[in-house]
Amino acid sequence: MAVRLLPLLLGVVLQVGQWEIVTPDNQVNHAEIDRWSELLEDTEDAIEHFFMDRIGVRTGSVGVLRVRVAPSSGDFAAWTGCSVWQGAALLEGEIVTQPLSVLEMRGVAEQVVIHECVHLALEPYNVPLWLNEGLAVLCSGQVRTLGGEKHLPDSIEEIEELLLSSDTSSLRIGYLAAAALTSKKINELGRDSLITLIVEEEL
Repeated sequence: MAVRLLPLLLGVVLQVGQWEIVTPDNQVNHAEIDRWSELLEDTEDAIEHFFMDRIGVRTGSVGVLRVRVAPSSGDFAAWTGCSVWQGAALLEGEIVTQPLSVLEMRGVAEQVVIHECVHLALEPYNVPLWLNEGLAVLCSGQVRTLGGEKHLPDSIEEIEELLLSSDTSSLRIGYLAAAALTSKKINELGRDSLITLIVEEEL
């Protein structure tokens, strides 16, 4: 991806392909630019593969593609209202993330970026919360790292209540339950049919 730098008074916008990466530092970290470029390109590929080239962030239908990097975990929590356990959030059309060093240290950078980019790609469509989160968890591979639960809720109302919780444990179970229900729908309908329902907003 081509990279272009746009200086700001209190930071730098890194133009990485079609993405704007808003960093909190005046000093440009070239290794971080390269890592963001790699992450975003891999993310675009993963989403297009998962959604069979019918839904993605390269289509231009989601508007400006911007990642805003918080200076610290505390700033991330203050900006988004999320727990510091979460790595990123979609806020007013922007992906807001914890510092890349924090995500890398936790070993979740790829999963976090893919998860939020799925939400971004799905923004133009009327996708229920449980399905939106379920698809993000499945596409990102987080279902393998969130831990197993033997008895997950299968009611949409209960799952969405968990997904709206500010409690970390409840949110984790909500993610797993949403992924399980989404997997069930994919098995019943086929992925192509489910994507058609999303695109045609017939859910």
